[in-house]
Amino acid sequence: MKIGFLLIVLSAFFSINLINAQSYEGKFLEANYDESLVPEYTLPDVLTTFNGKQIKTIDDWEKIRRPEIVEFFEQNMFGEIPVPENQIKKSFKLISEDKTLLNDLCTRKDIQIIFENDKGRVTMPLALFIPNGAKKPVPVILLANGSDITRKGLDLNDSQRFGQTRNGVPLHQLMMRGIGFATVDYQAFATDRNDKEGKVSGGITNLFFKTDQDFTNENEWGMIAIWAYALRAGMDYLETDKDVQSSQVATLGCSISGKVALWAAIKDERFAMTLLATAGHGADAIWRREYGETLDNMCKYLPTWICRNAKKHATNVHEIPVDQHCLLATMAPRPLYISNAQHDLWADQKGQWIGTFNASPAYNLYGKKVAFKSQKQPPINQPIIESYIGYHVRSGVHGLELYDWERYMEFIEYHFLKIPIRSINEVYSKNK
Repeated sequence: MKIGFLLIVLSAFFSINLINAQSYEGKFLEANYDESLVPEYTLPDVLTTFNGKQIKTIDDWEKIRRPEIVEFFEQNMFGEIPVPENQIKKSFKLISEDKTLLNDLCTRKDIQIIFENDKGRVTMPLALFIPNGAKKPVPVILLANGSDITRKGLDLNDSQRFGQTRNGVPLHQLMMRGIGFATVDYQAFATDRNDKEGKVSGGITNLFFKTDQDFTNENEWGMIAIWAYALRAGMDYLETDKDVQSSQVATLGCSISGKVALWAAIKDERFAMTLLATAGHGADAIWRREYGETLDNMCKYLPTWICRNAKKHATNVHEIPVDQHCLLATMAPRPLYISNAQHDLWADQKGQWIGTFNASPAYNLYGKKVAFKSQKQPPINQPIIESYIGYHVRSGVHGLELYDWERYMEFIEYHFLKIPIRSINEVYSKNK
C-alpha cells in the first residue's frame, strides 16, 4: 500500500508540474485516502431545479435546469469570460504544411491563432494531423495541451513505437482509423503564476481588462476557463478547415487538461463529444466524498485554477446546490467518455464513477442509451463503449495511456463513423 500510495502521489505531482514547476508541500499528504472517513452525503438530483421544480421535458432541461447548473459553475467555480472593453480581432495563419508524414499517410498543418486589440496581441499554436487517404472531412480529437507543440512533444518517436509521438499520441493508429488529431498550446493564452490570492493576469486576460484593471474580478475566469477558451479558439480554426468534419470534433484532456476539455465543451456546444482521462475533481469526481483532492485543497494550493468566488464554498461543499455529476449531465445529449485508473486515489476513481453514473438521468431524458446496468462500478479493464456515456477504469495510475486512446478511438468510431468495435488487427489489416 505504501508503494502504491507513493506512485499515486508522484504521478499526480509530476502531472501538475507539467504546468507549474513548483512543489506543493502537504498538498497530497493532507488528503483523505481512507474510505471509512468519507462522510455521509446526499447528491443533488440532476433533474430537480434549485427551487424544487421537477424537470420532465427536454424543453425544461434546456431552458431552465441546464442553464442554472452552468451559470452556477461559471460564477462559483470556473469564472465567466468578461466582455472586453475593446473589440478583439481574431485571425489564423498557416505556418507550414507537411503532406509526407508516416510515409505519406498523413498531413501535418501548423497554424498560428492570433487575438489582438489595442491592448495587445496574443498568439497560440495549433497543430492538425489529417489522414491523406480520407475521401471526405474527418472527425477530429482536439487535445487540451500545454506547451508540447513548442517542446517538440508532437515529433514522431523512434520507429519501434509505431508512429507514436513523443508525448504518447498514437498518431499512426488514429490515421489508420480515419480520425484526425489536433492540439493547441493553451499555455500560450496564459501561464499560471499561482498567485496565492487567486488573482489572474497576463496573456489573453490583458486584452479583456477594463481601464485600470490589473487582475481578474472574483467571478472572472481562472486558468481552467482561460485554457478552455483556448480550446474554443482552436475550434474556431477547425471550422474553417475543409479537411475537418467540424460537427464531429471531440475535446480530450487528462488531469487538469481534462477539467479544461470538459468546461470547454460545456460552454461551447459546437464540440460534439468530450473524452476525459483521470480528470478528477472539478471535472468528473464528486466533491462531497471529500476523498483525495478537495475543493478546500484546490483553493489553498492552486487558487488560480478556479475563480476567486470558489473560496466561498471551499469548506462547505455539502451546502453547494450542485456537484460534479450535475456538470457532467450538461453534456447531454452529446456523447461523453470518462476514464480513470484503479490506483488514482488523488482523483478519486470511485467518486468519478459516482459522478458518471449520476449524470445519466439527463441522457435518459433525451432517450439516449446509457449502458449502465447498476450503480455498482464496472470491473477493471472492462470498458463500456456502446453507450452515450462511455466509461472504463483501467489498471494502473494517473495519466493518459495507449489503453485509454484505443477506447476513445472505438467510441468515436461507434458514434461518429458508425463502425462496430473492432480489434487492432482488424484496423491494420483493413488498411494494408
